[in-house]
Amino acid sequence: MPTSEINTKLAGVRISSQTTESLPTPESIVQHTMTKAEEDALLQRISPFFSVKKTAYGGRGCFASQKITEGTSLLNVDLPVGSSVVRPFRKEVCTWCFHYDNGRSMKFRLVDKIYFCSDDCRSNFAAYDFDGSLTTTLCAAEDLYVKCAGEISDKDVPEDENELSKVYDEQWKSVCDWESRVFRMKPSKRPLHYPTVTAEDYAEIRYVVSTLHNMSRCKKQDCEDEEPANSGEMPYSSDISPFARKEFEVKAFDILQSSEMDKVKRYPYLLVSYMNIYKFVRLICPESWLPFVSPQSIRDIIGRNLTNAFGIWSPVTQEGEEREFFGFGVYPSASFFNHSCAFNIRKVRAGASYEFIASRDILSGEELCISYGINGDESVAQRRESLREWFFTCGCTKCTTESGNV
Repeated sequence: MPTSEINTKLAGVRISSQTTESLPTPESIVQHTMTKAEEDALLQRISPFFSVKKTAYGGRGCFASQKITEGTSLLNVDLPVGSSVVRPFRKEVCTWCFHYDNGRSMKFRLVDKIYFCSDDCRSNFAAYDFDGSLTTTLCAAEDLYVKCAGEISDKDVPEDENELSKVYDEQWKSVCDWESRVFRMKPSKRPLHYPTVTAEDYAEIRYVVSTLHNMSRCKKQDCEDEEPANSGEMPYSSDISPFARKEFEVKAFDILQSSEMDKVKRYPYLLVSYMNIYKFVRLICPESWLPFVSPQSIRDIIGRNLTNAFGIWSPVTQEGEEREFFGFGVYPSASFFNHSCAFNIRKVRAGASYEFIASRDILSGEELCISYGINGDESVAQRRESLREWFFTCGCTKCTTESGNV
């Protein structure tokens, strides 16, 4: 898509400047709810090679529905439902395909704020952003971040878990009060009430923005289609159109478990961060996204990232080289793979896509597991400490066997 055409498309997009009369009401917020039967039916269409079932140790997992030979490609996921590039690398990592060129700034840009490695990636992004709302909102985020960047204060957040639980709902109610108050003001008066956000918050904001875009994109397409795709007619995610596959992933995203409360209990200062992220997003989101924006929906979007995201890391060119963390993406279909230190599935990233491949022969009924960043050479104690951020203690066969020898 030519740059002039992209700019013309962006010109018609307006960022939210609502008054109280146009604020979203609880009734206007889109509720993504499925029955348990609908959830189960959706999850069984992820891949013909496995079924998603409850595990003996809690939660869901992927279990081989047939004998699988080593090297079999079990799942391909094209694009994340939500993704982010961390602020230090925003100019060096392609927004579309996550390409990195040894620290060189990307040469292709949109509105001089969104960076790409090639004209193809820029054009693909612009075509994907069908109404320009994602581009406009990301640019608005860059502009507002400059005004809001700083260090947050958590002096009013209790460290004690019981005390934190008592004030949690009250703190979020204050966010609703802020929203009602700020959107009664003239835009010129609002800067005094801007939230403070950190560089870490910036990464979460970009992820939330891209997720909201996909939610809005799928809903808009549903409304425009004369005959919307019926999820019951889609056998497997690999056999449907690219848009239907994205819609499938958005629905799967709604099934993912949120770890927001667990994370805040471990790091209480995050309560302030998450409230400020909501305020920031609320200030920049376009009106067409408002049906998807509420304190609870943003908390859910953040919470589903915490234990389901796949990290985007620099490639390793030699042994012992430290990897750089570029950002992360959430691929809901792939989030149902659990961890094992003796994993039998390897993941391969190509651009923004992931492929999941059997790393050995697998028996029918065997659970399919990936590694959450563990290479298996660490001690049991080291592995379990690394996995604490996912809120579980690994009980895989490797850890169980080695623990008996400690």
